[in-house]
Amino acid sequence: MKIRPLRGILIKNLRRSSSAKNTIGVWPEPYLDLLTNVFNRYEWNYLSFGPSCIRINQSAIRPRHQQEIAIQKDYKSIYDKVGHHLSEHYFVPMTATILKQHSNQLLHNLNLSYFLPLSYHDQILAFNEAKLVALIQRKIKKHNLILRVTDKGYNFYIGTEKEFDKKAQNIFQETNAFLELKENPFNKIQDNVIHLLNQIRTKNFIFQWQCNKMMPNRIKCQLAHLYFNPKTHKLLFLIQVVLHSSQENSRSLVYYS
Repeated sequence: MKIRPLRGILIKNLRRSSSAKNTIGVWPEPYLDLLTNVFNRYEWNYLSFGPSCIRINQSAIRPRHQQEIAIQKDYKSIYDKVGHHLSEHYFVPMTATILKQHSNQLLHNLNLSYFLPLSYHDQILAFNEAKLVALIQRKIKKHNLILRVTDKGYNFYIGTEKEFDKKAQNIFQETNAFLELKENPFNKIQDNVIHLLNQIRTKNFIFQWQCNKMMPNRIKCQLAHLYFNPKTHKLLFLIQVVLHSSQENSRSLVYYS
């Protein structure tokens, strides 16, 4: 008897058995805060993988120009981090030969990773996953849903945008921890910081290279973002207020202060 027919018989017997029907899965499913599930079985199973699932390399099914843009983005991010780390901590100049060799090898490896052809089986899987993601996105937009990663369960929370905003407003009213400003003070604060840094440099309290390090970038600087994390592990459903800001905006000021 061949292995494939035998495997099919075992699977059928397992499905018919009463013990298999009484089992409970331990994989964390998405937290559904809706009266009815708008997703079909395939979409729900895909969402059950969670945000930590490693997907098939979907960049292989994209056009070549999109792959080249992704390569340059990854290359610049990795090369800048390595170069700044070696320069600050090991005093390796940015024009060193070792960095040039690292740059060529990094670009070569990224090209191999992105342009390596997938097997036919993996291509089919990648296409199916891309279609599933597009269907899920359309349903979320159609039904005005919100998809968030939970606080500690690290699975997806799915609920209506209206109800989630209502919970957020209740948090504001109960805690009185946040105050909505009528005007944006960001530009004024940034101008004050630049003015004070120039004054400190004029009085020779810091060196020019320190001033350059602490000088805020008007293009990259931005206000902190306020968002909410669903706390589905609590007995009563709560949301956690999180204030997120780019570390690069304040790291230099803190490091040299």
